[in-house]
Amino acid sequence: MTNDTTDHAGGDGPAGDGLRTGVVGAGVMGRDIAALLANAGCEVVLVDVDADALAAAESYLQREASAALADAGLATDTDPLADRTSYATDLDALADCEFVVEAISESLDAKRGLLAELEAVLAPDAVVGTNTSSLTASAVAAEAEYPERVVLFHFANPAIPRDVVEINGESASEDALALAESVARAMGKTPFRLGTERRANGLSRLSAAIKCAGTWELLDADAAEIEVGARNMGFPRGPLAFIDLIGLDIHLATVDNLAVEYGGRFAPPESVRERMETMVADGRAGAKDGEGFFRWEDGEAVLPAVESPHDVQPIVAALVNEAHRMVADGVADRETLNEILKRGSGGAIGPFDIEGMVGGDVLRDVLESRYAETGAGVFEPAETLG
Repeated sequence: MTNDTTDHAGGDGPAGDGLRTGVVGAGVMGRDIAALLANAGCEVVLVDVDADALAAAESYLQREASAALADAGLATDTDPLADRTSYATDLDALADCEFVVEAISESLDAKRGLLAELEAVLAPDAVVGTNTSSLTASAVAAEAEYPERVVLFHFANPAIPRDVVEINGESASEDALALAESVARAMGKTPFRLGTERRANGLSRLSAAIKCAGTWELLDADAAEIEVGARNMGFPRGPLAFIDLIGLDIHLATVDNLAVEYGGRFAPPESVRERMETMVADGRAGAKDGEGFFRWEDGEAVLPAVESPHDVQPIVAALVNEAHRMVADGVADRETLNEILKRGSGGAIGPFDIEGMVGGDVLRDVLESRYAETGAGVFEPAETLG
């Protein structure tokens, strides 16, 4: 695996000015990816079959995206984003694009179906980046006519301020992978070329361990106690607020995708899953609905006062534990995983930094105790820990 930890200003990379690009999916991630591409000097076509979603994304790109880019230190002195962005509800608008990013729902069938449609539109040498957080690029490309064009191109959430793009693809050509890295640098992001393909890539697998462990702690504490405990430990955002941010519905779909490879390792307790499914059905799927585990105002979770923050050592231990498994799987080395988590979370420490401070033997003791209590796979100690 390779990575480049040099900081880059938006628009100065080799794949910036003039590259014809597209984004499919005008949700929160898609619109931010479009903004980053336009800010890099690319021509961008943003496509979504939902005209209302497309209109909302256009309003965001015209009125808010520049400020978000400036806040992240990525603003350039080039023309306004609106001058380089067009909008369409038909994939035919992508016909001349050289690089297209899909940011649609986390459904393998949906992504394969979209890729088949794109192959009917794009030139054979156009590259398709998938922003999947719970699948692999080669799985998405398995039925494609040109699987070598499909690369993982995965952003952290939120995409604009977080300095990481994960890249790989066992079916992808070196030219496709190199173009993806070049585009990422042009966008002002640090690309990380991951090793072995595994579902959830790097960052999403680390966060899956944190979120899963957080849901297990709900058996012993309420959401606010867990959140305050996590923030007191130095997490920029705790596991349940993060689930709220991405959406309970999306989180549960991700858990189901990961189960194909990892079994029940990232699954919440059954009672908590039932609670989450009820919340989604009641229109409380998280930040996008204004309420999930927490009430949300101005993009932030409103935390009630708590008398006693919950001990989140099991969550921390689960994070470090999963990082050990990822090294053993060949996803990335220790240094790379530290960097991915720091850049992807906005925090100051990575999983192996935590292990160095707390001690692997201490973390193993925490895991063994919690695993004995719950039988949850996320707490089963890795062979290399401690």
